[in-house]
Amino acid sequence: MPLIRIEVCDFKSYRGHQVIGPFRNFTSVIGPNGAGKSNLMDAISFVLGVKSAQLRSSQLKDLVYRGRRLARDPEGEGAGPSQQEEEDEGEGEGEGTASRAWVLAVYEDADKKEWRFQRTISTTGASEYKLNGKVVTYSAYNAALIQHNILVKAKNFLVFQGDVEAVASQSPKELSRLIDQISGSLELAPDYEKAKEALERATENATFNFTKRRGIAGEIKQYKEQKGEAERFEALCQERDELVLRRILFKLYHIQRSLEEHARAIKEQNQTLAGLRAEQRKHEKALEDVRAEQAKARSNVMQKEKRIKKAEKALETKRPDLVRIEAQIKHAERKREKAQQELDKLRQTEDEQKRKLEKLRGDLQTVQRAANAAQEAQRKAAQTNLSLSEESLEEYRKLKASASVLAVDERQSLETLSRDEKTAARTLAQLKDKLEQLTEKRDKLSEEERAQSQKKAELDGKVAELSEELKRVKQEHDNQHSERTRIEQLEKEINEKLVDIYEKLTQAGVDQQESQREARLKETLANLQRIFPGVRGRVVDLCKPTQRKYETAVAVVLGRNIDAIVVDEEKTAIDCIEYMRNQRAGQATFIPLDTIQVKPINDKFRAFAKGARLAVDVIHHDPAVERAIHHACGNALVCDSMEVARYVCYEKGQEVKAVTLEGTIIHKSGLITGGKSSTQSGKKWEEKDVQGLQRVRDNLMAQLLELGKSKPRGKESEVLLAEISRLESALDVARDDQKACKTRLGGIRDELKHLEREIRQLQPDLRKAQTTYDNVKGKIDALASVINAAEDQVFAQFCRQIGVANIREYEERQLKLAQAESEARLQFDTQIARLTHAIQFAEDQLRMTEDRIKTFGDIITSEGENLAKLEAEKTAVQEEITEAEEAIQTLQDDLKELSEALEQKTKKVEEVKKTTNRAAKALDQALKEVASHNDEIEKLGLERSAIYRKCRLDEIKLPLLAGNLKNVPMEENLRDEVAMDVDEDEEGTQQVKRVPDYGIEVDFEMLDEDEREDGSAEALKELDESISKVNAEIEHMAPNLKAMDRLDDVEAKLVETEKEAEKARNDSKKAREQFNDIKRRRCELFNKAYNHISERIDQVYKDLTKGKMAPAGGVAYLTLEDSEEPYTAGIKYHAMPPMKRFRDMEQLSGGEKTIAALALLFAIHSYQPSPFFVLDEVDAALDNTNVAKIASYIRSHASDTFQFIVISLKGSLYERSNSLVGIYRDQDVNSSRTLTLDLTQYDD
Repeated sequence: MPLIRIEVCDFKSYRGHQVIGPFRNFTSVIGPNGAGKSNLMDAISFVLGVKSAQLRSSQLKDLVYRGRRLARDPEGEGAGPSQQEEEDEGEGEGEGTASRAWVLAVYEDADKKEWRFQRTISTTGASEYKLNGKVVTYSAYNAALIQHNILVKAKNFLVFQGDVEAVASQSPKELSRLIDQISGSLELAPDYEKAKEALERATENATFNFTKRRGIAGEIKQYKEQKGEAERFEALCQERDELVLRRILFKLYHIQRSLEEHARAIKEQNQTLAGLRAEQRKHEKALEDVRAEQAKARSNVMQKEKRIKKAEKALETKRPDLVRIEAQIKHAERKREKAQQELDKLRQTEDEQKRKLEKLRGDLQTVQRAANAAQEAQRKAAQTNLSLSEESLEEYRKLKASASVLAVDERQSLETLSRDEKTAARTLAQLKDKLEQLTEKRDKLSEEERAQSQKKAELDGKVAELSEELKRVKQEHDNQHSERTRIEQLEKEINEKLVDIYEKLTQAGVDQQESQREARLKETLANLQRIFPGVRGRVVDLCKPTQRKYETAVAVVLGRNIDAIVVDEEKTAIDCIEYMRNQRAGQATFIPLDTIQVKPINDKFRAFAKGARLAVDVIHHDPAVERAIHHACGNALVCDSMEVARYVCYEKGQEVKAVTLEGTIIHKSGLITGGKSSTQSGKKWEEKDVQGLQRVRDNLMAQLLELGKSKPRGKESEVLLAEISRLESALDVARDDQKACKTRLGGIRDELKHLEREIRQLQPDLRKAQTTYDNVKGKIDALASVINAAEDQVFAQFCRQIGVANIREYEERQLKLAQAESEARLQFDTQIARLTHAIQFAEDQLRMTEDRIKTFGDIITSEGENLAKLEAEKTAVQEEITEAEEAIQTLQDDLKELSEALEQKTKKVEEVKKTTNRAAKALDQALKEVASHNDEIEKLGLERSAIYRKCRLDEIKLPLLAGNLKNVPMEENLRDEVAMDVDEDEEGTQQVKRVPDYGIEVDFEMLDEDEREDGSAEALKELDESISKVNAEIEHMAPNLKAMDRLDDVEAKLVETEKEAEKARNDSKKAREQFNDIKRRRCELFNKAYNHISERIDQVYKDLTKGKMAPAGGVAYLTLEDSEEPYTAGIKYHAMPPMKRFRDMEQLSGGEKTIAALALLFAIHSYQPSPFFVLDEVDAALDNTNVAKIASYIRSHASDTFQFIVISLKGSLYERSNSLVGIYRDQDVNSSRTLTLDLTQYDD
């Protein structure tokens, strides 16, 4: 048995020195929660060198036992600690606190040699390691453990609680790192990374030296080629100088001829100017007259419009008053109608109350007369009654005493029955009275129910009427609100359109100015092209983007150069500038093709980044202006997006201007300019477009005015809102009355039902009481007949004397008279009192009804007076509105007449204006032609002067017949010398401008006849093309005169570079060999462990999952994501439980994941297995069937060389073990205790 026992002393929950064990091949540790099972796991981990962070403690000193003994009551029951220590936590000081703790593991190797590993920790954090009783270092301690294949870093000897779930849910990368650690390959990781980094450095150095060598070889080749170009360069320069001289003579000759032709043309044109000026003055006078008439008509129209607006505003203030009065009239009419309806109802009620009062008074008189008659009858009956003398009364008393001794039994029975008869009579009377009261109350409630039902119907009708009226008023208000909202929306749309129109009209003024400026610029450019040969045009006209999407970007790239004028020579640019100054034609930028400095295009930017291209590559242009386009664009890039521009300028650090398709610029300095280019052609606004916009504006203003008239007024809405508020209040009151009436009616009906139920319940009792009374009465009559017979014998003689049939007739007559008198008097008094109270109540009701009739009458009278007053106000307001409308109509008719007159004046002004414009255009055209000729003369003079200066500056030997080039001034501003201001003479004619020739006469002998006759641009273009061709060839050559000196230096540098490259190749080869050796060793270690685990995993999983339903078990396997360097990638673990299809590990159940994880742990443990394996509650997520399978697997694989120690709470597992270690909590000493049971003695 590898691990024989564990001894602990003051470790965590174990107080004092305790021995745990012995451990068998398969030992189960059991005990209740909180007893200290996991602390045993921590003790084994602690003694084998595991860090404190993995022992559920923040620091090692927390592992020392801290606690105190618990107090006990006299009966032995725990009174409870004041500080109770949990299983894995010790908090609080007190009795039994230890200063240090240690754990000793006794281990037996395969040779039966016993090893004692001991680790001690104190509360100060000091740790001590002992091996077989001797203090050793941690390295020696760990080496001894490794000798027995106990790997602390890999933890191949234990599985903590929760590790199974972690293994089941780990990623492929984490699984790969676990096998990397188990195999020992991870220890080579630092050397692997170091060798890999060295290899990369060596490879980079070799590549750098190779590139450097190749660059030097290219330089040598380039210098050799440049040597031959120098000689050809000088020959071409000489040829170019000859062509330039011929071109200058060609231009000077034809300039002289053109000056003479323009002077003749000016003299001919002056003859027509005088007549045109007189005609112009006549038309201008007529235009001033018709404009004065138009202004007067417009003033009349504006005054009339102001009066109309003032009248309409006054009318608008009266309309709300009319609406308000109409609403008040409707309200007063409704109020009067309702008051009249209430008055009619009250008068009906008054008539009914009067009739009821008269009826009650008649009933009272009838009852009083009946009472008087009854009283008189009683008086007469008493007079006719028998009256006895004193002797007869004395005899009656004696006989009565004699008769009382006869029929004694019958008399006694009669007395008893008489008492019963009185009781039954009283009960019967009570039931009859109660029935009568209930019946009377039911009749009264029925009458009240009818009254409440009628009132409820009236309230229902009133609520319905108010609801309908409120709905109607709300609908009217909603309609007004909807109409107002619709009109406001229309007004908003019209206002937005007006804002747009005003913006366009404002822009029209700007665009007209820009259009006029651009027209002047184009006219000036046309004059320049006509006067100065070599003016090619603006950059924007000479180039075009290859696609429309590049237009904005190209405009931004060109920037201020987009309107620059391209000319062939610097002299031409100077002449053009002087011409524009003299003509005050504004400013312009000129790009001379012969002197402009152009930097070569950097070809690396053509394919520098995806989505970026040179601006010159997205522009179509004539090859003749290529230098100008390259000057304007430079190396600027056009990028598809801002991300591409940032990548080029920021990430790659290129100092280049980058422009996106939207026009955003990243400058060379890194600054960013946002927004689109403003250098776009403006819209050409013509006068008719402006007039169209004005007509649309007037139309929209008219629509806005009409909408303002039809818009509901605010006072109308206020009246409606007040009416809605009034109706809602009235409706709330009516609904409250309706609700109260319904509640009252419901209560009455419930009470009626209760009375009916009581009457039905009372009738059986009444019948029973009547039957009882009748039975007692019969018995009394029978007994009375016996007693009467006896009395008749005694009173026979006495009855004959007083003249009655029997003595009872006498007695009954006397008694009946007294009772009848009393009952009659009580009945009439009750009826009189009831009728008197009813009459008083009816009189009160009648007075209240009369008061209400008077109130509603007053309301009707006041509302009638109010209606008459409102009708008068309405009539007055309507008359005022009618008068205002008629006045407005009259003003509008007058305005229409004035507008028609204004329109006629306007048409006349337009006609006169057209005539004046035609005359002005004819005069301007004549003046322009004269000015054009003078401009041509000036331009030719300037051009000739520029040629002279250029020859002087460039030291061109111009053949002369007379004069000297030194007489030509070198200042740029030649205005005072070249031309003088030309004034008109008295007849309005123009003089020919004079241009200086500086006394120079050129010898044109070098020109042949063809060149003298043909002065066209084509002939000049041929010369220019010849010169451009030679210049282009010269520019493309770009000879390097220092090439020979540089050639020797570069060849020497090449020899040194070759030596460095050879050394770099050797270093790279050596680093690659070292890296491959470490890579091979690491792969061998990793693959060895992986292949072993991969081969074992399927069998282990089958052993854990096979059963009766699936004897073959499940399937499990591992796959590598990278077979070349498996430790850098992940390992996927696949497990397919029996009788289930393949699914990912995440889709397995908790139990299936646990089985799969245990199979992986057992397979990993089988590679370099430790002699023992400690498992902490790995079966927590398993059912009993799977727990039994785990127990069977452990039991079958447990041996002297492979020991299992399992912490479990499942009986189906620990019952299969060889021994049990029970852990419990000893409350007396507040410590964990252990018990050991050998189960091998119970094996079957």
